[in-house]
Parts: sequence; structure tokens; C-alpha cells
Amino acid sequence: MKRTIFFDLGNVLIFFDHQKMCRQVALYSGLSISQIESIMHEYGDSYERGDMNSRQLFERICQMAQKELDFEKLMHAVSDIFEPNEPVIALAEALKNRGHHLFLLSNTCEAHFAFASSKFPFIEQLFDGFVLSYQVGARKPEKKIYEKALEIAGCRNEECFYTDDIPSYIESARSIQIDAELFTNLRDLTQHLNARGML
Repeated sequence: MKRTIFFDLGNVLIFFDHQKMCRQVALYSGLSISQIESIMHEYGDSYERGDMNSRQLFERICQMAQKELDFEKLMHAVSDIFEPNEPVIALAEALKNRGHHLFLLSNTCEAHFAFASSKFPFIEQLFDGFVLSYQVGARKPEKKIYEKALEIAGCRNEECFYTDDIPSYIESARSIQIDAELFTNLRDLTQHLNARGML
């Protein structure tokens, strides 16, 4: 039986709202939403890869706003965009109770993960480890991040299962023989897990 499960975080375990982030940052900084969208488009990839940290992003926004902002307030505006997907969290709890090893595999940034793990205690309580783009220097669907996931989890590709809401990420994982299924809803994920004898 497969014993290791990789979960995506955003829009699987917790919902996020990118437009809410842009609105909140624009409101706090005094910049327009389009200016914030431009900043996120320009620097988002580097931020999620760990090539840029939160302090550097903060400085870019201060420069564009032409005023000194409060770092903590700005990071809160960037990050307070999440709501829990309670049924899937409950499923993860059931899998943990059955003895499975759970890992997060997420394209995320320093501020978002710090905020989410603080707001949602289940992240630290349920998961045995984290494969985060900003920490490993690679983003889905690059094969490197899946290879890092197997290394961090200490498992072979045939020993794990992975779910994500982005089709291209699933296809990339399958290309290196990781058993993966697209996340659409709780019912279908439950069926996928039952079919593999994991529930």
C-alpha cells in the first residue's frame, strides 16, 4: 500500500483570493490595483522561487508608493487571503490517523506560508514535512520540485500519491511516474484514495 501522500495547499486544503490580496495591498499602500498587479506579475515568480524575500518585495512596493510603509502591515495585506476547505482538512486528518505520511507540495512564498501556518494549526499538526517552492528553488510543474518532494519525503515514486488542482502539475508528476490525480472535489478525491486502499 502507498503510505505517503502529497497535498497541494492552495485551493485544495485552503482557498485563496489573489484579487483580495491586490485590493488590500493597494488600499494600504495607496497604489492602484493595476500597479499592484504589475508588481506581482513582475516579481511573483522570483518571490515564489525564493530568489526574492519578503523584505525585498516590501522595499519594491515602498519605492513605487514613494513612501515608507510598515513591513508587518504590508505583509498582512499580502497574506490575509485564505479560508479553510474544512472537508478536505478532515479527510487529511483521517489519512493521518490511518498512519499515512502527509507532505505539502506547494508553489508559495515566504509571507503566505508563514501566515497560513500560523492561522491554520492543522498545517503543523498534520503534515510530516513541506516541499515549498521558495525553499527548494523550483516551482511546479518543473520536474525538480517533484524530485525534491521524493527526496524530502524519503520515498520512491511508486510509494506515494499526489493531488493538485492544476492539470499541468499532475501531468508533470506523472511524467516521472508519481501516481497523481487532479483535485476537483472531496467526493472524487475520496474515490481515488479508496481505489488505492488508502482509506
